[in-house]
Amino acid sequence: MIISRKLMAIFLFVFLVTLIVGCTAARKPEPDANRNPAAQENQQAQTLAAEAARVEGVKEAYVVVSGNMALVGLSINRDVTDAETNRIKSEAGQRVQAADGQITDVRVSTDPDTVVRIRNIFNGIGQGRPLSSFETEITELVRRIAPTKEQ
Repeated sequence: MIISRKLMAIFLFVFLVTLIVGCTAARKPEPDANRNPAAQENQQAQTLAAEAARVEGVKEAYVVVSGNMALVGLSINRDVTDAETNRIKSEAGQRVQAADGQITDVRVSTDPDTVVRIRNIFNGIGQGRPLSSFETEITELVRRIAPTKEQ
């Protein structure tokens, strides 16, 4: 009898330990943005877009970062003069460059068609598409948009 009680106690103990250990949720590693370059670039682009959008006269800003270059698309108010547009572009370029010291080449456009193309790339990267899938379009945009000159 004593042996069967001891055996029963051991069996019950092993059963409870197995139940407790076996029923805990499996721990999965959290995604680390530092290990995911695309997520890092996306976060960087969002931060830079927010900085460019702070310029007076800008309704929306979109940024695509490729290496040390930033393509900036600005949607601006309609009643802005050409001189004011140039000031907005220059200030947005300066803000983007000041916000990230690694950016050495900033190209800013207010052309609506170009802004749509930059926005589409910005949104595509935000949805998880790799920057490399936009390589041809980025190359075309770089050819079209002159670098922003520092003042």
